[in-house]
Amino acid sequence: MRRAVRLVMALYPRHVRDRYGPEIADLLLNSRRPLRDLADVARCALAERIRALTYARLRPYVHATTGLIAVPTAFAGAYLTFYTLGAWMLAAVAGASVTAESARIVPAAAALPVAAGALWLAGHARPPSTSVLAPAGLTVGALPVMLLITEVGSWPMAAAVGCWGVTTGVLSTVAAALVRRGHRRRAVLTMAFGGILACELAIAVYGLSVFGSVSVAIAAYPVTSLGIDPALMGDPANRVADAMTILPALLTGCTAYALRLATTPQTGGPTTVVRT
Repeated sequence: MRRAVRLVMALYPRHVRDRYGPEIADLLLNSRRPLRDLADVARCALAERIRALTYARLRPYVHATTGLIAVPTAFAGAYLTFYTLGAWMLAAVAGASVTAESARIVPAAAALPVAAGALWLAGHARPPSTSVLAPAGLTVGALPVMLLITEVGSWPMAAAVGCWGVTTGVLSTVAAALVRRGHRRRAVLTMAFGGILACELAIAVYGLSVFGSVSVAIAAYPVTSLGIDPALMGDPANRVADAMTILPALLTGCTAYALRLATTPQTGGPTTVVRT
């Protein structure tokens, strides 16, 4: 009964619990009809919680969510800008001697400043209330960008981005928990290897759905991210690079942003009242 009372009391906003919590809990513990009274108190607590959700309280979360949804569009625009500049500089320097090997370096090189900018931006941004909110917002923002740019496989692309969002959400939660416990080195290693795995898994889902080849799906992320010759990975026709050039760069930037944001200390938040 005491556990049920604590659960019901947790539904109330904090200011109500602080003022009336002991009195309501005492009445419930001494009630002659506990189940009915618990249901009535739970209904009143939910109503009070809804009334407490004013726009002033929700405004910081609305702004944070809107910013997260807009981040993938900014990353995509930055990547296309760096990609265009890199291709132009390569053509200006090499001219007619541009080879396929040197041209493959441009997409990989254009992703580096996007990932670096994502880390810098996350370090100066205000982290959301939960570590899962960042991957969720980035997933909502990345999906329409990729569906607009990609011409092949709308449903596979949606599955790939959704898979990335779930994997990165779990990874962000684990990394944030490690940082809170003081295991920052473990958190860094977890984010480094887990971030690569999240991108690899998402792009493998898309590649397997579109190309139907396990080897091509597994090789898709390293081929497009590192500028490797696709023929070495079982893709002599270069189908992967043609179909998903921007996807690895966008997911890499979003992964770096989400994980850095999840492990950034919250500053500038509401004042915490310390009880004595």
